[in-house]
Amino acid sequence: MRKILFGLSSFVTDLLYRRPYFDAESSQRNKLENEILHLDLVITECCSLKCRDCSNLMQYYKHPENISSDEVISDLKKLTDCVRIRELNVLGGEPFVNQKTLCDVLCFLARECADRVDVINIITNGTIVPGEACINAMKEDNRIRVTLSNYGPLSTRQDELTRSLSDNGIGYQIIDDSFYWLDFGRPVYYSESPEFMNRQYRNCYNRKNCNTLYRGGFYVCPRQAHGIRLGLIPDDRDEYVDLNDSGFKGSEELRRAVISVVRRREHISACGYCINGKYIHVPRAVQEDRSRSLDADI
Repeated sequence: MRKILFGLSSFVTDLLYRRPYFDAESSQRNKLENEILHLDLVITECCSLKCRDCSNLMQYYKHPENISSDEVISDLKKLTDCVRIRELNVLGGEPFVNQKTLCDVLCFLARECADRVDVINIITNGTIVPGEACINAMKEDNRIRVTLSNYGPLSTRQDELTRSLSDNGIGYQIIDDSFYWLDFGRPVYYSESPEFMNRQYRNCYNRKNCNTLYRGGFYVCPRQAHGIRLGLIPDDRDEYVDLNDSGFKGSEELRRAVISVVRRREHISACGYCINGKYIHVPRAVQEDRSRSLDADI
């Protein structure tokens, strides 16, 4: 039935098989010249879980690393010097694995980005309770909230974490509204048609809501960022912004480059290594069968 519907109408297929999602922010994204609506800030490749179907490819890191405070703050400063950010999502991996960098980044945001970032959202899987220094950094800034992805028995410290957040007046929300994920597939080339990849890109939630700042790069989506880092997806330099490129003559040129990535209409190379547009449902947070791992050496 799915194959028949794909042949008849991509619109019908999209309505029947994707998660209910309509892009109410499309016009804003295409009009704003100096703002990004959503940004994912990666502070670690390390995760306390090993989800088989993680769309961000965390399960393929053999030697995941925490990212230093200096590197993350340097990237943030370059970006916020040229654009405002409506919502900054701080994640990994699991961000509470790298509490030193998290604390330093939150202090930087409070000290130097009070008027450049509207909302700071820390995304966690509920397996780690942060220490006192991290709690203190979070409660000092009323822009900060914590989003817990509830994975049932896997979120082993969720209750303890929510008590700590409540006791310290830190806002939080628990996401528990789906029994499945969309399968983005393994990061291998799928030989899909340009029509399929363009439709997939056009409807992709990650492309719209998850522009990613990671290791000096501003990327369309996290799968592109980590796939390039892992050597599993082609490194096409014209499809993302290298914030450390000495060719940018000031923040205005950098701003134009960043906005062009946000507004990009054609699919990127990473779309050829993704099948989220087939709308295959898989159980969420199934823990990794290591026999699935590719030969990435990072």
